[in-house]
Amino acid sequence: MESSVVDSFAATTMSLTTPQRRDFMRHWLRSLAGIVKYLSRQERPFGVPGRVEADRFSPRSSRRARRAPDKDETWSGASPYFSLPASDLLCLCLRESAMADPRTGPDVLRELLLCAVKLELGEMEVLQHIVNVLTNADACRHQTSSEQVELLNSVSLAVKRCKLPRPPLDRVLCVLPRATLSVRENLQVLSSIHRLQHTHMTDVVATVSRKAAQQTNEYSVKDVIYGLEVAALLPGCNEVFVAGVLLRAGALAPHMSAKHLGAVCKYVALLNPSRRQNTLSYSCGKELRALLPLLVERTEQLLGHFRLHEARHVLRCFREHKVRHSLIFSRLTPIAVDD
Repeated sequence: MESSVVDSFAATTMSLTTPQRRDFMRHWLRSLAGIVKYLSRQERPFGVPGRVEADRFSPRSSRRARRAPDKDETWSGASPYFSLPASDLLCLCLRESAMADPRTGPDVLRELLLCAVKLELGEMEVLQHIVNVLTNADACRHQTSSEQVELLNSVSLAVKRCKLPRPPLDRVLCVLPRATLSVRENLQVLSSIHRLQHTHMTDVVATVSRKAAQQTNEYSVKDVIYGLEVAALLPGCNEVFVAGVLLRAGALAPHMSAKHLGAVCKYVALLNPSRRQNTLSYSCGKELRALLPLLVERTEQLLGHFRLHEARHVLRCFREHKVRHSLIFSRLTPIAVDD
């Protein structure tokens, strides 16, 4: 099917003018980015023999270094959702759309960056060009706080998914602590900094999380999971914010599904005194102690609905916090050890 798509793309673009061709390329990238969540990844685990299709991908652990058998150069832009020829064409569209016309506006570049992130196109030169244009002083002056949050989120995803080297983001990060952000935007900033593994942004984290502490009562279950993730893994989070997230988790516990409960337990397990440099387990000990019985009660109600990873997260959480419950452990342990 991919070969017919590539052929039809070539046939269509031949009859278009240059501006029309670029519009068509952007539309194509947009359309594929919109359906990528329905596509299966074409990667195979290390050392797994398979069909000829699997030979397109390097047996090395990183899929970002794919070397053609008859060439010396390594190409790192391949998407895990498409064959190499299709990925090559997608990267060509990305390059043409982003770099061919110096008048390409920031709105188009933001859209292209999001498409690249969703398709996981690791075309470094193009990604770096887009990020450099969007983070220069003039562009940052004209961006709203919501646009800066969206940009930070897209760049952090590009670093994680596309292996983009972490770019300098001081102009964006220095403005956001002073901005008035929504509930989801505050969480996006914290999640983005965590994704970037930025070790010198504890002041920004403290300021943003202190503001977010006033919004925890509005959190959904998904927001609580994101909040617990950054609380457990991102240094510098405000204690009042973490306490608020824990209290909100307790309030929402009776409505959590097995999947949600497993995700919550995954990060609550990390908020335990045995972890080195973990002070939150002491400063938020009251909230943790109040949350654990509610998690136990909901786990009892959901017995029979847990899958392997969810069961493992729940058991680990209760072990780390020394919760003893013979029924839960007897029911979930066989699931958790099932290979």
